[in-house]
Amino acid sequence: MTFVFVLLAVAVIALIGLLAMGRLGELPEPVRDARPNQKFGKPAFDVVARGYRMDEVDQVVDELQAQISKLTSKS
Repeated sequence: MTFVFVLLAVAVIALIGLLAMGRLGELPEPVRDARPNQKFGKPAFDVVARGYRMDEVDQVVDELQAQISKLTSKS
């Protein structure tokens, strides 16, 4: 029984190694999530070395501008 578990462990380690080397196909490129987290209904931006992540801030500003233009066009 121990022999079966050892073989299973070796097979799992070999599979992980093949996946890590990319032998079983390439992994897709990661998708960047630029949406900020929400805390108490307000955006909570990620803090980086020089302030907030600008892609998150830009996305929120664009969404707010779209909401403002939609509200002003209804008047």
